[in-house]
Formats: sequence, structure tokens, C-alpha cells
Amino acid sequence: MAVMNDSTDATPSLPTALPHLDLRTTGVGPRRIEHVVVRTSALHSGIHTHTCPQCGMNPTTARVKRSFQYVPPWVYVGLLLNVLVLMVLYFSGRRVVKAELGLCTECDQADRRGRTLQSMSVLGVLCFPMLFGFGLGAVGGVEMGLLGAAAGIVSGIAGMVAAHRATRFDVIRCVGVDKQLGTTTLKASVSFRRVLELQAASALAQPSDPEASPPARVHRRHPGGDSER
Repeated sequence: MAVMNDSTDATPSLPTALPHLDLRTTGVGPRRIEHVVVRTSALHSGIHTHTCPQCGMNPTTARVKRSFQYVPPWVYVGLLLNVLVLMVLYFSGRRVVKAELGLCTECDQADRRGRTLQSMSVLGVLCFPMLFGFGLGAVGGVEMGLLGAAAGIVSGIAGMVAAHRATRFDVIRCVGVDKQLGTTTLKASVSFRRVLELQAASALAQPSDPEASPPARVHRRHPGGDSER
């Protein structure tokens, strides 16, 4: 009588390669952003890592050049005066940092789309008051022109806020530049700091300190498309 052998072949299986993921379409959460302080000189010379710091998973596929721009909040006081004053304050107060980063294809494309949308929203803040003001002013006179300019300012600000909110998880933003300390503060994915700590620690301006760091904002995405923060 044949005897059944319950033992199985314990031949180890080969490791499976991780797929190239796009975290913006997989619905995986949570997605978090936080402030990361890096040395400005490191941004100038280039921060190159093997892993994309924005998603923390995919390998870097390209070294991309970026121009990080910081505009102090007091610049937008010019909105209360006129467009000309706003433009003077804008170009005199802004600070630009030339940088080079290593990103994966998905994060690079999402960052480019987000920055384009944000730039268009800033143009809306500058152009809407003039368009609305001149348009209504030509029809109803000075009073209607002033009313149109005010409506244009409100519409422009609302559009800019909406654009920044819609792209806040995709764009690596500059939220501060300190020339005296030689540091630049970026608002990026929570994985950004972790990747730099492991692969480019010299680029960080300060060591990681969870107690001192501001809490990361959490954004959970559900299969149905709803989100909660």
C-alpha cells in the first residue's frame, strides 16, 4: 500500500521585486507633510539620494533642477493698496534658492503639475483685479470699477488658496530662507527627512528631533475617495 508523504518541498522562493509605485494613484494613506530644514549650500551643490525622498519608496530616476522661492507674508499687504505696490513688494521681498534634487518620475511630474497650477493661481491674484476693474469700470463707471477690482482680489485669493490646498501633498515648497544661518526650510513629505538622514545626512541643517519638530499633518485617503485629516 502506498504511503502518502505529508512533507513538502521546502525550496526557498526567489524574492519578488517591488513594483514602481505611484503613491498618488494607489490610494495608500496616510500622506503627511512636515517642515525640513536643509543647508542652502547643499541645495546649490545638489542633494542626490538613491531613493526618492518625496515618496520614500521609488528609486530616483533623474536629477531635476528646481528654483525654490520664498515670499514673506508682508508682501501681500500690497493687495490692500494696488497691484503696482504689490509687484514692487513681491520682487523686492522674494528670495530664490537654486537647487538640484533626485526624484522619481511620478514625484517629479506631480511636483511640476502642482507648481504650474500654483503659479497660475498667483497670476490670477495679479490679473483678476485689473480685468474685473477695467471690465466693470468701462460699463458702469468708477464705482463699478472699484467694486470689480475688489471682487477680483477676493476671487484671486480664493483661487490661490484652492490651488495650494489641492497640490499641497505633491509640491515641495519653500517656506523660509535664512541667509544668516545659511538654511532653507522646505515643506515636503514626511519621508523627505528620513531619506536624507539615511542617504544624505550632511544636507540636513539640524538633527531629527521628534519632540522639537512641528507635528506632521495627516491626510488619510479612503477607497471611496473621501478623505479625513
